[in-house]
Amino acid sequence: MFGLHPNAEIGYLTQLGDSLFMTILSVSGASSAAGGGESAVRTIISTFLKELPPNFNLLEINLRIEEKTPYLIVALQECDKMNVLLNEMRFSLNELDQGLDGALNITDAMETL
Repeated sequence: MFGLHPNAEIGYLTQLGDSLFMTILSVSGASSAAGGGESAVRTIISTFLKELPPNFNLLEINLRIEEKTPYLIVALQECDKMNVLLNEMRFSLNELDQGLDGALNITDAMETL
């Protein structure tokens, strides 16, 4: 995906897997008392919400483009898809936070998240 050498890609994927499993372990609350998992989840939710980048301003980007080449069209499509993804992430994290506060019922999707 990033055009990495196969050995570099293996290292990248290994590191990504390790990071993912460490996050899962920290959220599971296995090393803490009952209820400790919820505080870990809240910490991770707030961290993710702070670190999410702002959406791409497609109007501003389109105004800066003089000629739409195939590469720019693909980049614009990817920016649009990234905006959809960022919006869904923000919505899901906020919904999960509200569910933990008791404002919403915890759904299966929220439980999976």
